[in-house]
Amino acid sequence: MTLFVIAGILGAVIAVLSGLAGGSMRRLGLAGALTSLLVAGTLPLTPGVGLRATDTVSPTVLGLLPVAPWLLLSLLALVASVWTARRGGRVAALGSVIAGAVLLLSLIVWTRQPSQLAHVQPLPGVMEVVAGLLLLALVQVFTWTGPQRRTGLLVGFALGVALTGYLLSPDGRTKFPSTPGYYRVMRPVPADETTRLISGYNADLANLNAIRKSIDLPPLPPIKAVSELGAQGLPQAIADQGYRLLQPARPAYGEPVLFLTAALLLVSGLLHLRRPQLQQASDWLTGSVIAVLVTLLVPSFAATNFNLSQLVRGAPFLRDFLSRSWPPNLAQVNPQNPSANIYPLQEVMSQMALTVEIALVGTFIATLFALPLSFLAARNLTARHVLMRASYVVVRTFFNVDRGIDTLILALVFVAAVGLGPFAGVLAMAIHSVADLGKLYSEAIENAERGPIEALESVGATGTNVLRWGILPQVLPLFTSYTLYRFEINFRVSIVLGFVGAGGIGFFIQGAMASGHYDQMIIGVIAIIVIVNLIDFLSSELRRRLV
Repeated sequence: MTLFVIAGILGAVIAVLSGLAGGSMRRLGLAGALTSLLVAGTLPLTPGVGLRATDTVSPTVLGLLPVAPWLLLSLLALVASVWTARRGGRVAALGSVIAGAVLLLSLIVWTRQPSQLAHVQPLPGVMEVVAGLLLLALVQVFTWTGPQRRTGLLVGFALGVALTGYLLSPDGRTKFPSTPGYYRVMRPVPADETTRLISGYNADLANLNAIRKSIDLPPLPPIKAVSELGAQGLPQAIADQGYRLLQPARPAYGEPVLFLTAALLLVSGLLHLRRPQLQQASDWLTGSVIAVLVTLLVPSFAATNFNLSQLVRGAPFLRDFLSRSWPPNLAQVNPQNPSANIYPLQEVMSQMALTVEIALVGTFIATLFALPLSFLAARNLTARHVLMRASYVVVRTFFNVDRGIDTLILALVFVAAVGLGPFAGVLAMAIHSVADLGKLYSEAIENAERGPIEALESVGATGTNVLRWGILPQVLPLFTSYTLYRFEINFRVSIVLGFVGAGGIGFFIQGAMASGHYDQMIIGVIAIIVIVNLIDFLSSELRRRLV
């Protein structure tokens, strides 16, 4: 319950601060209502527990409607809130207040429900329609206009339905085994059926305890109520029949979000009632964007196990790490045994120089290849001839494919091919940088002013002269700036490449950490900070003088 209170307070604080700043209250109301509707259909409200963690299902608000039909009132109130937002003023404010209050009350009622059994019922067709609607939306945003758009919309919807239907088919299960019945609803279990399941479990308990005793496990007590079902995980005999135990007091990550949006709706609506002028013409667009971003970010935080309390628990390790890293061990001299002398500072400077050289050589090679390729990837230079248009497609496709392969992946491939050392890092960096620089160069060429080019073409200048006198003087300053910026990026990338065996300061840091010599590792970290700032200042000064 503490989590729900914190989420509600946070939503109220957001609304109050936005109101004090004169922000649009209708925008907040729309964002809260649209986010709640999206969360209700996509994010889990309460987990349905089975025998094992892999058996757990995560029903949404829509999936829980058969079990908790009063949740439908909150959905209707949210839809009404979105509808009244079109009117603006106090009508929109009143809609937000009612929606927030109904949603908050529905959630509180749900969280106070006792544990109960529910039967998992897959809902076919939902994912196919959703996928079709997503492709339809993409076509709506990015495709052509006029009558062709209607055809594109229908084709996009049909493709989405057909592709998702294949993935849910028996053939598709061999590639995506978890997709069948992905969207599920929870069907309520009558009291007599629950009693029958518990009685059947208790009847078989003697045999189960005999098996547990043979493997030195403690016996299980008989179950008297539904609340006791989840103590050891839902019994296998019950879970295998498709039943799950709903525990409303244990929220999934969608529930705090709904408490936050409910408080946001309620408080923003009250503030909007007081000051009806707090609305803007762009409320619909910004509210929709906020709703989509929140719906995408919340599961992302949940999937990455984002938990600041774990960082707090790890504070002793961080303190130990820092204490072992400081002071830096610049040199360790043994007068009695000179052969045992260690000079970490000298090694760091040597590896740092190698890191800079890897970045320098990789950027230079990439520039040599990116410069001519960029002219073939510029639309304004390749539009007049069919062969040139073909070269444009080929080179642009190469740039896109190359940019999609991370430098670290390329480094792993080249380390396996040519062995450990800086050569693998140079190859990986050069190949990846060709695409980045080529794209930047080609876009600079496409944005060059047409005036000088047309003037040279009007007096009969050849293509090479047009490039030399009409295009290059415009784009060379940008080329220089892009190249220097890419060198800065490549220097940082070359540090990471050292961790996979491509040489340089990253390789030194990895070795020092693996051997527990944190007082040597910290020298490399300090050197990186110094050199990164030095390169940044020098490249900025060069860009200022050359561009």
